[in-house]
Amino acid sequence: MSRSTRILIIAGVVAAAAVLAALLLRHAERLPATDDAYVDADVVGIVAQVAGPITNLAVSDNQAVGVGDLLFEIDPRPFRIEVEQTRAELDRTGQDVTALTDGVTSAEAGVRYAQASLRLAETQWERVEPLSKIGALPYQDRDKAQAALDSARAGLDNANAQLAEARANLGAADADNADIRAAVAQLENAELQLSYATVRAPVNGLVTDLRLSPGSYASVGSPMLSLMNTDSWRVVAYFKETQLERIRPGQRASVYLPAYPDARFEGSVQGIGWGVEQQGGDGA
Repeated sequence: MSRSTRILIIAGVVAAAAVLAALLLRHAERLPATDDAYVDADVVGIVAQVAGPITNLAVSDNQAVGVGDLLFEIDPRPFRIEVEQTRAELDRTGQDVTALTDGVTSAEAGVRYAQASLRLAETQWERVEPLSKIGALPYQDRDKAQAALDSARAGLDNANAQLAEARANLGAADADNADIRAAVAQLENAELQLSYATVRAPVNGLVTDLRLSPGSYASVGSPMLSLMNTDSWRVVAYFKETQLERIRPGQRASVYLPAYPDARFEGSVQGIGWGVEQQGGDGA
């Protein structure tokens, strides 16, 4: 092979390599890619909201669960007793309010009776007083009419005072009554505490970090287990700053996993975390 032929071949190879490099560079610019990434998901911590011994553990570590599946139960008996007690207290409060309502009704009737008595005494006085002035009736009859009128006025004042007291004791009626509202709130709180004794999965997920066994004691706020939300899988990828200008939220993205080399997972860009840098890396 002549020297000129070898030079032409080498020049052709160099030119082809340059073209290929240019194409690869253009492809990388148009379709940014990285292998500096990891799969992530939301982890939901499950804590006890009431205290008590675990009576039923319905899951095991690494088990898959769906929304609403039973995770565990705390002994519900103390909370059921509290519900019954507060329900009985609501019944007693209702009876007391009914009695106070009846007291108001009775006091209102007393006011109406006192008003009628006053009208009668006023009518009697209007008849007697003119006749006593001209001597047609003895002064004793006038004094009796005056006394009856004064007594009727005092009776109405007393009836109004009793009605005011009865209304003050009652407050608002029926469901608006303060004692009724307080008793209802106590019952609702007791029922809420009872509901906390049964713990169900809030998301679809995988059980992890299980720290329970039947008979163990749950304290309020103590972590019981975690759920990895299987509806929140995402890939966190690190790109160079020069690549970010071509990446926008909503763009389609293809993901390859080393564990599944023949599978391609399609997704979309959710967002760009500006200024977030991987420890020890050069991505942004």
